[in-house]
Amino acid sequence: MKKVPALAIFFTLASAAFAQNLKVVNAASLSAVSVAPNSIISIMGNQLSSSAETAQNPASPPTTLGGVTVTIGGSPASLFYVSPTQINALVNPATPLGTQNVVITSSRGTQTGTASVSTTAPPGLFSLSGSGMRNGAIVDAQTFTTGVFGLAPDNSATFLALFGTGISVTTAPTVTIGGVPAPVLFYGPAPCCAGLEQVNVQLPSTVASAGRVSVALTSNGQVSNTVQVVLKAQSSAQFPSRELASLAYIPGTSLLLSTDEDDDVVRVIDASSKTVKQVITLPEGSGLNGIAVNAAGTLAVVAESDRGKAAVIDLTKFTVTTEIATGAGPVAVAIVGSQAIVVNQESDTVSVIDLGTSTVQKNVPVGHGPEAVAVDATSKTAYVVNEADGTLDVIDLTALAVTKILSIGVSTRGEAIAVATGFAYVTVPSGGPDGMVLMVNLSTGAITSFKANPSQDGGSGALVIYNGRIYLANQTGSTVTAYPLSPASSIPIAQIKVDLGPRALAIDTKDNLLAVSNEGSSTIVLVDLATNQVTAHINAVNTSSTGSDGDQDDHSDRGRSPSLPIVTKISPASAKAGTSVALTITGKNFTGATGVVFVGSAKGSSTSGRGKLSPPQPDTAFTVSNVKVSSDGTQITANVTIASTAQAGAREVRVTTPNGESPTGISGTATFTVTQ
Repeated sequence: MKKVPALAIFFTLASAAFAQNLKVVNAASLSAVSVAPNSIISIMGNQLSSSAETAQNPASPPTTLGGVTVTIGGSPASLFYVSPTQINALVNPATPLGTQNVVITSSRGTQTGTASVSTTAPPGLFSLSGSGMRNGAIVDAQTFTTGVFGLAPDNSATFLALFGTGISVTTAPTVTIGGVPAPVLFYGPAPCCAGLEQVNVQLPSTVASAGRVSVALTSNGQVSNTVQVVLKAQSSAQFPSRELASLAYIPGTSLLLSTDEDDDVVRVIDASSKTVKQVITLPEGSGLNGIAVNAAGTLAVVAESDRGKAAVIDLTKFTVTTEIATGAGPVAVAIVGSQAIVVNQESDTVSVIDLGTSTVQKNVPVGHGPEAVAVDATSKTAYVVNEADGTLDVIDLTALAVTKILSIGVSTRGEAIAVATGFAYVTVPSGGPDGMVLMVNLSTGAITSFKANPSQDGGSGALVIYNGRIYLANQTGSTVTAYPLSPASSIPIAQIKVDLGPRALAIDTKDNLLAVSNEGSSTIVLVDLATNQVTAHINAVNTSSTGSDGDQDDHSDRGRSPSLPIVTKISPASAKAGTSVALTITGKNFTGATGVVFVGSAKGSSTSGRGKLSPPQPDTAFTVSNVKVSSDGTQITANVTIASTAQAGAREVRVTTPNGESPTGISGTATFTVTQ
C-alpha cells in the first residue's frame, strides 16, 4: 500500500487565524485536553511574531523560524509556521510529561503559557478546513484524489488514507466509518512532514452509498475528533452528487423542506402528492445544512455552513428574505418562539437570532465542536451537544447564557440531540455499529446508554421523538429504528427498512407520517406511524416533468427555480478598457440584490455543470459601486469602472441576491464585452 504525500493537506493549518489568549492545542483536532510528544501542535495568541513564515522543509523543521523560538518544558520545539496569531510546531519527543511551561520568544517579546504533555493524549485527525471538523483530510490511497468515495468500477475494494497527529506508530489504531469498523492496512509516519501520521483503511463495502458519515480513530484507547467523508455508489463517485442534508416539516400542512448541501437549494416536497412542489435557491457555495420552521409555519431558517450565515425563508412566498451573519460553520438550527438558535461548529458559539428584527442577539460561547441543538419551548432553554469535547451545554434563552455544562464523556462524540420529559437523547454514530444512544438526565447529569440498532450494521444518527417513541436513523444500515422513549416501556422495538443513507428525519403530524431523507438514494421515504410500514418513496430531486437528472447532478432544477434572479438585458453591453459606465440591468427577482459580478470569460450556464457549486469569482478589473434596485425588483443600476489593464473579450454578468445568482449564458443576454 502506497503512502500518500500530504504536504498540501498538512498546510491547510496555516490558513486558520485565531485571536485569543495563549492556548496550546492538537493541530488537527484543536483539542486542548493534552498533547503528545512528537505530535504537531498549534499555539494561538496575539503578537506571537512580527511576520508570517513557513518552514522550507516540513520533514525537518527548524527550531528557529522568523526569529521565533518555542520551548515546552525546556525542550525546543521545531517550527513549521509562525505568524502574529498562530504558531504550528512539533513537540520534541524528549519533552517531559505533565504540565509544562510554554515559552515563546520573538522580536515582539516573550510570552508564556502552559501545556499538558501526555503519552495518552487523544489523537487528532486533520480536516480540509483546518478546523478538525466537517470534511476530513482523506484521499483515495491509490489515486491520491479527494472528494467523494465509492466502490471501484469493478466493485473491488477501495482504500482510503487518513492523516493525523498524535497517533501511536507502535500500536495499531482502529477506525470506524459511520460506526462500522474499517480494516487498517497501514499506519505509520507520513513521508512529508515530521509528526504527521498516515493511516490507510479499506472502505467497508456495506457503507457504500451511505452519504455523509463520520470517521473516528482510536489509538492507545483514546478517541480522536470525528471528521466526515461522503460515500456514494461508484456510478456517481466522480463528482459530489446531491447531498440531501436536513429535513423540516411545515406545521399544519403536508409539506417538507429538504436542504441540499451541494446544489444550494431547499426543495419543497408535498407528502400528499408525493412530488417536489418547488425549489428555493440560495447563493452558490452556501453549503446548506440544518433547517428549522417556526410554530406558525410562516418562516424557516437554514444554516449556510460555507458562508457563515443563516438565511430566513418566507414560507408564504418560498423566497429568501434576508441573510444574517453568524459564526463560522453553522450546521444546525432550532426555533423557539421568535428566536432562532444557530450552532456554529467552527467557532464554538451559538448565535441567538431575533427573528422579529433579523439581528443576532448574542453569540453565546459553548464547548468545542458544537454539532446539534434541541430546544424546550416551555422553559425557553436550548441544549447544545459539543461533539469534540463530550459536553452538553444548557443555555437560558432569556439570559442568553450557559447555565449548566453536563459531561457525557470526554471521548464521546455526540452528533444529534432531542429532548423530552427531562431527558436529552444523544446519538453517538462513531460509538460502534450497534447504534449507541445516551439518555441524559438533565437535572442530575446521570447517563443511561442503550443500543438502538439491532442489526448492528452502523451507528445511529438523526433522531426525532413523537408519541412515546424515539425514531433513529441508522445511516449505513439503511434502516430506522422505532424505540420506546423509556427503555422500560412495553412498546416493542421496530426496525424499518428505508432507502440508502437515511440522514435526516421529520414528523408530518397532519398525515401521521415519519419522513426519512435518504442521501444515498436522493429520496424521501414516508412511513405510516400507526403501522411502521413504508407507504411511499419520493424522488426528492425530481422537479421536471421529463424526469430527474439523477446521477448527472447538473443543477438543472436550480436553474428552473422561480425565485432565481434572471437577467434579460444589459445596457450598455460593451465598453472600452479604462472607462466608466452607468450600467442598467433589466430582468426579474432582483429584490434584495447584494451586488453585480463580472466573471471571467463567458463559458455557459453555471447551472449546467456537475458537482458541488462554488461562488462566482469576480474579475478584479471591474469595480462596481452604487448598486440600486427598483421597487418592483426588475431593474438594477450601478456604476462600473473598468481598469485599463482589462483584457478584451466577453464577461458573464451575474446579479447576486439572497436567492442566489442569476444564471449565465442565456442567449448572450447576460454578457458584457470589453473592447480596446
